[in-house]
Amino acid sequence: MAGGSLQLSEGDGAAKAVRIPSLPGRQPGAPQVDTECDAYKAGYNAAKAELRGEMAAQEAHHETFVNSVGDMLAEMETRYRQEALSLIERLFAAVAPTLARKSSLSDIMHIVEERAQRDHSELSLRTHPSLIAHLSETEKKVLKETPLVTLKPDESCAPATVDAQWKKGGLYHDPDGLIEDVLKAFRDETGGAEGDES
Repeated sequence: MAGGSLQLSEGDGAAKAVRIPSLPGRQPGAPQVDTECDAYKAGYNAAKAELRGEMAAQEAHHETFVNSVGDMLAEMETRYRQEALSLIERLFAAVAPTLARKSSLSDIMHIVEERAQRDHSELSLRTHPSLIAHLSETEKKVLKETPLVTLKPDESCAPATVDAQWKKGGLYHDPDGLIEDVLKAFRDETGGAEGDES
């Protein structure tokens, strides 16, 4: 408002202009700066260098933060992946033997039906005694009443192995080996194999 005028209202609604004088020693218009003088240039350069330094420090801080977050996320991903695989391994180890046994029992009866009953071929079945013990009474009766079938219990077989031989072929069903391969793959992925040896 320096050097300008202020409108004042009186009671009758008329306005009067009042002149407000400029401050003593102040020149009208924008102040002039000598941008070519050495002091100005030195101050400008110093401020510019300081700003650049602060920006570089901020950028370095930001990059460090981003890297630390990235490392943390990678570590979390590795840890949770290992924990998930370890949990899957334990679940698989718990249910796989039962599934393998059921699959092998089904295979035995399927082979008996296909080879001995339909093809009338002599059939030799070799398996672990524990697998034979899981045959139902009906299944045992079918095996007993099919004269071409020879069922041999063998302690050297893995629990779910079925070794079947007939006139024109044979089958070696080894789900236990497959289970071990899957569990080994899980251990290799999670580093469990090294931990088990210590």
